[in-house]
Amino acid sequence: MDHIKADYHVHSSISPDGNVPMDEMCKAAWEKGIKEVVFTDHYEFYLPGMKSEYFHEEYIKSYFKELEKCRHLYDGKLLLKGGMEFGQSYLERDTVKRFIKNYPFDYIIGSVHKLNNVDLEKMEYREDNIHDIADRYYEELLKLARWGEFDCMGHLDLFKRHARRHGFSDEYERHEETIREILKYIIERGKGIELNTSGIRQEAREAMPSSAILKMYGELGGEIITVGSDAHKAQDVGADFETAYEMLNQAGFNRIACYERHKVVRQ
Repeated sequence: MDHIKADYHVHSSISPDGNVPMDEMCKAAWEKGIKEVVFTDHYEFYLPGMKSEYFHEEYIKSYFKELEKCRHLYDGKLLLKGGMEFGQSYLERDTVKRFIKNYPFDYIIGSVHKLNNVDLEKMEYREDNIHDIADRYYEELLKLARWGEFDCMGHLDLFKRHARRHGFSDEYERHEETIREILKYIIERGKGIELNTSGIRQEAREAMPSSAILKMYGELGGEIITVGSDAHKAQDVGADFETAYEMLNQAGFNRIACYERHKVVRQ
């Protein structure tokens, strides 16, 4: 595999869960020899009845303002692409389409972080509800695959991060057929998936998605894959990419996708 040094999932202090300014994340990427970075700060969508004070159009404008500053600072050193991680984008399809039309995004990650407006990280995981949470997560992921606006689906089996933190199984076997259906929709729609390395550093102890899902994606005809660290700290930019490349090679993939205005420009 041609090891394109591109990190397609990086967060800055623009995100509500980020603490490191964008220019410091850029400095870390440049020092590590990374050539291309997409800042995919969070934008979450909610079920009717809940309105976020954090996520609004001014948030997107502030993101691009900071990105342009960093592009100037790192001109000739880093290729910085415009991106965002949209959570539950199928809940407000018209708004998402308007954002994508009106702002110069290169790449959008589609993710599911919340069930009924509650973040997966904040849910209580117990023996008597673990199957229900898993069922609901993969049902929402299927909605994202069918109707969400994105370029690549993020950390497809994110559920396992939280399940394993509480001592439970990743539930892969119970949801294997649903995962297959999700991947089929992604492929039919011309979308891709990301290989997210953050799980290696967290309780999941493996990348997201797993090797089994990567293999299934390839067998179904999937070709588009990006690699992202999901870094919220400078030291995590580009982290565990060698493990990711090895996983991709073992699953039969020899190309990594890069994007420009939602089009794959290098694979």
